[in-house]
Amino acid sequence: MGRIVTFKKRVDFPVYGLQFSMDNQLVAAGGDGASTTGTKNKIIKLMVDAKKRRLKETSSVELSEQEDCAMSVATHPQLPMIAAGINSSHELIEQGQNQQCRLFDTHEGTIKMIKKTCTSSSKNPEEYQKITRFSHSGKYLLTGTTDGKVSVLKVPELQVAFPPLRFQHVQDCDIDTAETHVAIATSKAMIILSIQDGTVIQVIDSPRLNRYTQCEYRACRFVNNTLYAIVNPSSSKGSKGAFLCVWSIKKRKPYPLRKATTCRISRKNITTFCLSDKGDLLAYACTDLSVGLVDTSTLRVIIK
Repeated sequence: MGRIVTFKKRVDFPVYGLQFSMDNQLVAAGGDGASTTGTKNKIIKLMVDAKKRRLKETSSVELSEQEDCAMSVATHPQLPMIAAGINSSHELIEQGQNQQCRLFDTHEGTIKMIKKTCTSSSKNPEEYQKITRFSHSGKYLLTGTTDGKVSVLKVPELQVAFPPLRFQHVQDCDIDTAETHVAIATSKAMIILSIQDGTVIQVIDSPRLNRYTQCEYRACRFVNNTLYAIVNPSSSKGSKGAFLCVWSIKKRKPYPLRKATTCRISRKNITTFCLSDKGDLLAYACTDLSVGLVDTSTLRVIIK
């Protein structure tokens, strides 16, 4: 691997979501929520200039100070479009009218909201849309809220593919490459749903270390007909660190998924991870503030 070059840019708001867009710009979203501190709620796009080692802001939008900041963000893989989870005002939330799922158009150097809908009817302003993710082609938008509600929405009309479902302790979710199934990682199980009607196809219980140490699913992703999941020990006592579960999806009979390949990749719990578009590299972040890269062909950590 070549030498890693780093450069940075300070923005005027706390960042809660980052995602590269189809034109290789970096989208950053966040803010200070409904407050009077003067810190804005914003979504910005940054052009990456690798030669000059700088990030240049190309467009931005300021969100209402009466609403929350964007707590999650996703970019469409084929269209100039951003999706974000942004809570409405406390007044609308208490009325059960929280339209927290929002679509923004980003062509012609602007960021403009074009559609919004409700993904949870919770009247608790502390609940929010923590998962926002487009499917492989961008046909669907997958959302998950902190009250356990999971929705699959058709893009761009934002109509549900099936009635939203609620699960306990939802950590993460993703749509497979074929766009036929959804994986939902709860703390206790990995649940596979049909994207056609929401039918539960398979439930995979959380594995145990050495058959004794209870573990929890933390995150999941599909890439190249493979499902990856991060598993953390529930307790630090006797912990041997986080590990990776990998399921290969067969073309003729993709589900139910068969036995996973597992490998420990960190001594500390992993908080989040992502995969490259080709699926050859996996990046993760740990509770000890470290970041690592894994070669998915060997499941070995190549840099930390």
